[in-house]
Amino acid sequence: MENYQAEELVKYIKKFAEKRIMVLGDLIADKFIIADPERLSREAPVLILKHQQEKTLPGGGANAAANIASLGAEVDLLGVVGDDLAAEALKEELNQRQIITAGIFKDASRPTAEKTRILAGGDQIVRQQVVRVDKVKSFDISSSLREKLLSYLKENIAQSDAVLFSDYGNGIFNQNTTTDFVQTAAAADKNSAVDSRYQLGQFKGAVIATPNLEEASAIYGEELRSQAEVEKAGLKMRKDLELQYLLITQGGDGMSLFAPGDKIDHIPAANFTEVFDVTGAGDTVVGTLILALAAGAPVEIAIRIANYAAGIVVRKSGVASVTAAELIREVNKNDS
Repeated sequence: MENYQAEELVKYIKKFAEKRIMVLGDLIADKFIIADPERLSREAPVLILKHQQEKTLPGGGANAAANIASLGAEVDLLGVVGDDLAAEALKEELNQRQIITAGIFKDASRPTAEKTRILAGGDQIVRQQVVRVDKVKSFDISSSLREKLLSYLKENIAQSDAVLFSDYGNGIFNQNTTTDFVQTAAAADKNSAVDSRYQLGQFKGAVIATPNLEEASAIYGEELRSQAEVEKAGLKMRKDLELQYLLITQGGDGMSLFAPGDKIDHIPAANFTEVFDVTGAGDTVVGTLILALAAGAPVEIAIRIANYAAGIVVRKSGVASVTAAELIREVNKNDS
């Protein structure tokens, strides 16, 4: 593992505000209901909670977009939502973050993907998630929506510096769409990053993909339990998927980058001992990574910047994001 000085990383972070990233992905409305525990119900052995507040935050591909926007870049977000209140709440939140939403199209045949988390706890203790309820319809988008997304991508990609594909398996990416999306980015000579939960094999030819250990194990066909197994699988997967780079994120064990020439670069996790909540950490990694690449950082430096961003976000509660100022402080702190 090669070490880099903080100033080498910071000079690229300072360029984030000059960049524009397109994010195409499955959009999710992350709804949080915050309540205080009151008593046990007489009807059943369940906790009765007193509602305090609720909020809707960007989830899925929208969370990746929110992470990039938080770091100072302009974001053009593409995706599909339903014709419902969840879509309105999500769009309002995106607009507040100054994320471009012209590429978000409505599909009245499916509800907006929504994940509702109920958090309970008093003022003096950390609120904990009690239950999560998902409302998701996962089926392929229609041919008309495919054409709308592809047309928007082709018409606007020249104005962006890179593209992020965020696949949560909700229907935007399928055998009829994915290849066209990836080839459009390649034809425009744009860096493309892929975060795909279930179907990474469809994204052949992308610049970089960022599966976690569980996802990489599923693609490889067997559980990866040691660093030697990760390295063996990563070398094969990068070639089979025709990727320029493959980054396998390994939680507390860090990240492993696989590059041309069978080069392997492993970095330990940043601040793993201070982990509080890993929700959305994968979105932070891939969002920061593609932004760093767009800023001109070599991939070896880009993954270190992303690693620091992940180290910050896991110390925050819920679906959180990182600012460029926070990231610069973190890099400088760890270099001191």
